[in-house]
Amino acid sequence: MGGDAPVARERLRELSGPELYRRNAFRVTGASTCAARRTIVRRRQQIATAAKAGVAVGPAGELPLPGEAGPEELRTAFEVLDHPQRRIVDELFWFWDVPDASCPCPPELHRQHDEAVRAHARALDAESGHGEAPRRRGAGAVGGPKHPAGKKTGKKTGKNKGGGGPRRDTGRPEDGYWQTAARLWRKLLGQRAVWAHLRHRVAALDDKRLTETAVTVLESEVRRVLVSAVAGLAARTQDPARLARYCAQWTWAGRGVLGEVLEEQLTPLYESVDRELHETGEKLAGTFSEHDRREAAAVAAGSLRARVVPAVKRLGAFAGFGMSLGVGQLSDTAALLLNNCAVALSPAPDTAPPVRESFALLELALRLNPYEGTRRTIEENRARLDEAGVWFDKAKPAFDPVVTALETAGRQLDRNDARGAAGTLEAATPLLHELRRLRRGVLAGLPGVPEAVDGLSDSAAILFNNCAIALAPGGGGRAPRLLERAEEFCTTQETRARITANRLLLDRVGDVGVPYRAPYGVRPPRKSVRTHVEEIYYGTSPIAAKVWTWVVVLLIIGAVVLISD
Repeated sequence: MGGDAPVARERLRELSGPELYRRNAFRVTGASTCAARRTIVRRRQQIATAAKAGVAVGPAGELPLPGEAGPEELRTAFEVLDHPQRRIVDELFWFWDVPDASCPCPPELHRQHDEAVRAHARALDAESGHGEAPRRRGAGAVGGPKHPAGKKTGKKTGKNKGGGGPRRDTGRPEDGYWQTAARLWRKLLGQRAVWAHLRHRVAALDDKRLTETAVTVLESEVRRVLVSAVAGLAARTQDPARLARYCAQWTWAGRGVLGEVLEEQLTPLYESVDRELHETGEKLAGTFSEHDRREAAAVAAGSLRARVVPAVKRLGAFAGFGMSLGVGQLSDTAALLLNNCAVALSPAPDTAPPVRESFALLELALRLNPYEGTRRTIEENRARLDEAGVWFDKAKPAFDPVVTALETAGRQLDRNDARGAAGTLEAATPLLHELRRLRRGVLAGLPGVPEAVDGLSDSAAILFNNCAIALAPGGGGRAPRLLERAEEFCTTQETRARITANRLLLDRVGDVGVPYRAPYGVRPPRKSVRTHVEEIYYGTSPIAAKVWTWVVVLLIIGAVVLISD
């Protein structure tokens, strides 16, 4: 700050923050901003006399304090009014339209100024938990509820039936108070008449300790003080998003100013969160056994939920106002730690189903808007847990009985109990059909599961085939039916070729009318001598070629002998 009014600068620092109007000396004492020195002395004596007599002095002036001022607060307020540099600061932030005003300002200027002070003070009172302060009889309230004389207000239904002011059933100010305050202060500070009024007051106070330099200090610093009122609520509000909207209404004061004041308020919170994230990360990284890792993850998750995430969200609500704090990195680190806790809390995907807390932590991490790389990691882990959940919820209950049935059938075949194996397989047929249906539905997207279903189906087909082979001699019509089942479930070309060959072999055996002996061929019936001779004569016998070759050779030898004779 420039100028040589150090006391005025000190008073500006004292008033900065949400207590801007709560600490105003004129509000505390009930004195008028244009009151003469002797009037203020008389007011002080009146309050002191009443205090000695044990009599409470009623509130004076518009917007008195929500509660009674204590002796120390009154003493401090009167000391402010006794020093002209301090007093001129408090005059800027209290009502000008008073009966004893003597300045030549246009009445409209005083009215606009007082509307701005009134709306701003009521907004801050509501945010600090004091609700709407009592009003002086007959005084209007800009942006506040107005009711016609003789009429009662509506019941507390959650709707404000009286006007645009704060709802009494919630204790929170309406947006109208903040909007009015921001709009009117912006309009006022652009008018030279405001500073002309203050210079007139410097002359009226006529104190050598006060010069127009104090007005210069006020003009250069008033925006920062006004912005500090809403920025000071950022670190303690229960609704950061709402406060961020109010902050946006004051960006006219200068984005750099708002960002600097917000950063001053939020830096302690930022540093606290950064330190806790660092400590939490070290604790998670320092655990090695699965049991210890789960315990550490449970503790870390509780800490992140209770303290870190709310603080990160609060900081994130104000990140767009020009602060230099690395809120984005803080959010990313918190999201990554939540992801690590989620992974540590759930067992390995092939051992047990994932816990619900893991899903909740991953969803919370995504709501922190982490960087793209972290987001992809979180989404991949969520997809993996989703797959594990589907596996244990849908796939495993369908897989287990089928696997058990196939293993039982295999052991029965090893004991040469083909009939028992066939019965086991046929009993498991509905389960196989259900598993194949799920393979085309909810299990289709699980990696490796469709292939596993196909493998089980093919194994069932092979077992059906082996049962058919073992039951073919004397098995009646059961073997063909088992081969039909085998063809129904086979999924590989090799298995299908083996089943087809065995089925053709059974068909040939059925045509000849002899019992099936083995999967390798059929023993033909014995042939008569006549049949052999006919086959040799007509060349259909496998030995016909040899017989006819020897006949030709003997004829050639006989011809040679005859010629030589």
